Amino acid sequence: MSALTTHKVGTNDAQGDTMTAGSDRDDLRHPVRRTTLTAEHLADPPRTDRPGTRWWWQSPTPVAELIEELRAIAAAGFGEVEIAFSPGFWADDAQREALAAVLSEAARLDVGVAMTLGAAWPLQTPNTTTGTEHAGQELQYGATWVEGAGTRLTTPVPAPFDDPDRERGGRLVAVVAARVLERGTPPRVVPSSHPWGEPTAIVEPERSTLVDATSLTVLTGAVRGEGTSAVVSWLPGKGTWALTAFWSRDSKQGVTSFLDADAARAALAWLDEHQIGAAADALHAEDSTATELFEDSLELNADCLFWSPDLLERFIDRHGYDLTAYLPLLIAHGQCRFWVPEVAPRPDFAPATADGTPTDLGLRVRADFERLLTDLYTTDHLALIQDWAVGHGMRHKAQAAYGQNLEPVRSFRELVRCGGRAEVESLNSGDRMPMSTANPTWRFSTDWQRCCVAGAHQGGAVRVSTELGAQMDACYNASLSGYRQLLDKEWAMGVTKPVVHGFAAQAPDAPWPTQGRFGTIVSESWNHRHFPQWDLWPALTRYWARGTAVLETGTPRCDVAVYRDGFLTTAARGSAADDATAPDALLDAEPLERAGYGVQVLDPVGLAEAGALGQDPTGATVLFPDGPAYRALVLETASLTADAARALADAAEAGLAVVVVGTPPDRDTGWGGRERSAQVADDVARALAAVRTRQVPGWDEVPGALTDLGVRPRVGWRGPALLSQVRDSDEGRYTLVYNPSASEVVDLVLDVEGEGAAAVVDLDAGALRPVAARAAEGHTLMDLALAPLGLAVVRVGEPVPSAGAEPQAPVRVAGALVGTGARVEALAPDGQDLGLVWGDLVVTTEEETGARTLTVSDQGPADWREITGLTDVSGTGRYRARVTGMDGAPVPAELLAGARLCLGRVGGVATVSVGGSLLATVLRSDDVVEVGSALAAEVAAGREPVIEVEVRTTLRNATLAADVYMTGPWAVEYPSAPHGLLGPVRLLV
Repeated sequence: MSALTTHKVGTNDAQGDTMTAGSDRDDLRHPVRRTTLTAEHLADPPRTDRPGTRWWWQSPTPVAELIEELRAIAAAGFGEVEIAFSPGFWADDAQREALAAVLSEAARLDVGVAMTLGAAWPLQTPNTTTGTEHAGQELQYGATWVEGAGTRLTTPVPAPFDDPDRERGGRLVAVVAARVLERGTPPRVVPSSHPWGEPTAIVEPERSTLVDATSLTVLTGAVRGEGTSAVVSWLPGKGTWALTAFWSRDSKQGVTSFLDADAARAALAWLDEHQIGAAADALHAEDSTATELFEDSLELNADCLFWSPDLLERFIDRHGYDLTAYLPLLIAHGQCRFWVPEVAPRPDFAPATADGTPTDLGLRVRADFERLLTDLYTTDHLALIQDWAVGHGMRHKAQAAYGQNLEPVRSFRELVRCGGRAEVESLNSGDRMPMSTANPTWRFSTDWQRCCVAGAHQGGAVRVSTELGAQMDACYNASLSGYRQLLDKEWAMGVTKPVVHGFAAQAPDAPWPTQGRFGTIVSESWNHRHFPQWDLWPALTRYWARGTAVLETGTPRCDVAVYRDGFLTTAARGSAADDATAPDALLDAEPLERAGYGVQVLDPVGLAEAGALGQDPTGATVLFPDGPAYRALVLETASLTADAARALADAAEAGLAVVVVGTPPDRDTGWGGRERSAQVADDVARALAAVRTRQVPGWDEVPGALTDLGVRPRVGWRGPALLSQVRDSDEGRYTLVYNPSASEVVDLVLDVEGEGAAAVVDLDAGALRPVAARAAEGHTLMDLALAPLGLAVVRVGEPVPSAGAEPQAPVRVAGALVGTGARVEALAPDGQDLGLVWGDLVVTTEEETGARTLTVSDQGPADWREITGLTDVSGTGRYRARVTGMDGAPVPAELLAGARLCLGRVGGVATVSVGGSLLATVLRSDDVVEVGSALAAEVAAGREPVIEVEVRTTLRNATLAADVYMTGPWAVEYPSAPHGLLGPVRLLV
């Protein structure tokens, strides 16, 4: 089969910079792109593809200790450390000396070094905290209720309702009056139930106050006096009026304003002097491996509205009308807090016509306001920090927007366009160990990650890193197999590189087993001395580096964009019960997943921006042609922005496939200072009249509508709800397919658009292996069987060099069979069982008083909790099993030659050796280890065929026995965990 077809499999038509090993600092103002992946690169990925780890510097730590830890991290296969400063070890001579030493040693080791922006999140420095001109601002209001009688009144300007004595100070921004049609209930200040943060919270009113929108009147110019003596002279009409005063003040958080460029500059200047300082020489050295300046999740809070000194002027520039008169309609308590609620809070004031008919004006003005927040965040914060980072030879990496009332797709798109790096977080998104679609946050996490990755891909980036592995209430029970599960799923959403959460620097007085960054509330604070599984990281880091190498090669493609105008809340809400209050889903994407369509999210600004509409190499109309090249747009919404509606109509008339679910939108999402809903309705009517537009009643009908429009997935299947990623490179089309079910095995025919030689990428071995496939009308069809949580990466394109004849049997990789004949029943290996005679189990314990060696005679698979002497033990267990026939007789070498070992369940992570040679690190319970050749060699050499299995557990049972768990902000039970080799263990020939 030819690699060149009319569908251009293997053609990477996007424009970008070619990345080679070590060149990630060449052009810092644009995303890094790599168009091809060589066999050598796949086998041994460079530093830029290797995973990173968060490295917490919590308290003063000797430089010698930090250097030892850095070397241990490098030896484990990590290619980057992300120094996370804490107030106890930051912005002093000791921290700067340590940073310089680590930068120099990292350059020698070829390990990248990233660091946080400051010692806390949100960004905060002493010169931008409360009481400075650069502190984060909020706008709060007070109200006085006045009965108008047609006479002029002099009314004291009301103080903020939550600060009647004005102890928090503030600057008067505006005074606005409105005629009250129906008095509502007031907001309330109540004790906060949140375990962290402020002790009080503001609760939305039970009923909004209805005001006559036509009566909104700005009275700021009528204010006389200052402070508590300020009054306003005005002439209210008859009836009840609300006189509202709006005060700008410092937020209680004391953090840097994210809406003010001057504030960002001030904070960065402080970091230049106090965090970097004397370490600048090492940072700027020619051989420096410095990578990123990192901003963690925002977690910003305002008691009412986010604000900045020039926000009113910036609003006029953006939207063309003065916001001042509409300020009462903006008030919705909780909307400007972490985490943003999925349903907007009830506003304090709701607009109506003069006769009392409610209108949606408040919703629309709030939409304009929040659009501006994202504008200022991207230009005056994200882009500005990236520009500063470039001056240090680094990039700005951010967990952008989510958790706030900021639009995430656009935030990520703008961040990466200027060269910044996008990062997500497994905890905030809702990914949990063990991975399962039964987890209440699983579907939400899938859609959440879709939003973030979509923005990065639209902006031209392929790298999307993830802060991987943080889990609430799971301390000392995180296993490498669980980390692998997490990233396998996030890879399927387009995330590429893990940054493990995390490694904790160990001060001289660090307690056993670790100086935990979050105590025992959030896992995991690894170190290289006391975690039994530490020495097994290289098997996982190699696997991860190869997956990153594949997913960061070529251009990411996606079939369908789903229009969404909204924010991303968080699933990291505290306890498991709190987590379950996160939304079930953001989209109804499962029908599309069952048909093989790739799905991402598009925001209104992205839909309307210049250059979004174009053509792919075949001449078909697509969105973001140099990136995802979406072949269809699906929308289910009651409103569109005026710009988005016009762009929708233009795209539909240009030939883009459009599917409208349910009732078409007929009104403007925003306000813009004038009524534009008629224009929106006209544009939607234009789109509906286009030849390639379909309207369907529900999401179940969307795949059929796409088929009717001739929109096929680039890589499709029928039946199971799977997740996939597609990358078009110079040498072919790479496709990752993932089975999210933790219980169901699936098989299917994978239909890859285009013809070429088929191969599977073995990420554990670092090699391409040819597989049997068949061509059909410009497509390549291959059989695929996936185990629960199974993942396969295939390529269609150029033949594998020196691969020999195409194999006739399916090829096995971890969790999958690929190639002609791959079926569910073939996933589980079959054959004749051989006997295993178990010898002594030798356990090296990990405990506070030091290691002990325990021996249990003739011990085979069993949970250590059920073995006398091992009930409370964690550590490393070494098993030995002599191979016999089922009758106990010796087995000849020729029979052993094809033997395969299945360990079954493992309470920890296992390695398998024969004759002292390591054969495999087992990170999946269904892994099949080829032990036959090694066993046959032992017999041929006159030695007994013995299999050695080493199991390294987590620390859970030992830490329970040592009673190291702290009392958290909610009731937590820490159950003991299965430890050891559980089985059933089978040796098959």
